[in-house]
Amino acid sequence: MNENIFFDISKLKNIGKNVIIGKTVRIRYPELVEIGDNVIIDDFTYISTALKLHNYVHISSGCRIIGGRKSYVEMEEFSTLAPNVVLSAGSDDYISGIATPMVPIEYKGNAQIGKIYIKKHCIVGAGSVVLPNCTIAKGSTIGALSLVNKTTVEWTVNAGIPLRIIKKRNQEEIEKLEQKFMGLNYE
Repeated sequence: MNENIFFDISKLKNIGKNVIIGKTVRIRYPELVEIGDNVIIDDFTYISTALKLHNYVHISSGCRIIGGRKSYVEMEEFSTLAPNVVLSAGSDDYISGIATPMVPIEYKGNAQIGKIYIKKHCIVGAGSVVLPNCTIAKGSTIGALSLVNKTTVEWTVNAGIPLRIIKKRNQEEIEKLEQKFMGLNYE
């Protein structure tokens, strides 16, 4: 683990073993961030929400996990964000209200503060955007440059604007690989 130039790592709510956080990662509210074991957060990532990262999570360079203090994002085991993904757990329709984070919520019009869940064995492709109150279901993947505005179906490959199912993933094969990796006995 390296020293960071934008926040004090000791202020994180929790940090596990074998964690790599790039020197240029910026975490606005480190006291709201929990990081499990074997996690990598690459450089040029910006985090401004409550965040829980389970074990074996990778956040690639240039990702933004945003929404403010009252929003929440959780990524389960073996999940990955490809470069330049935006997880926006807080959003606004910009039709009414004052569009700046510097005013209280009652002045923001149609601001939406929510949660995003990325379940186990999920991958979000480069340049994709996930909107508030969406869950990427267990084993789902999101193709590059997609917009996630709804919850996905387990073990599917999804892509596009609007998001649609492209095909199924091989759940059995992936779970066998996980068991082998974790050193479990399987038949």
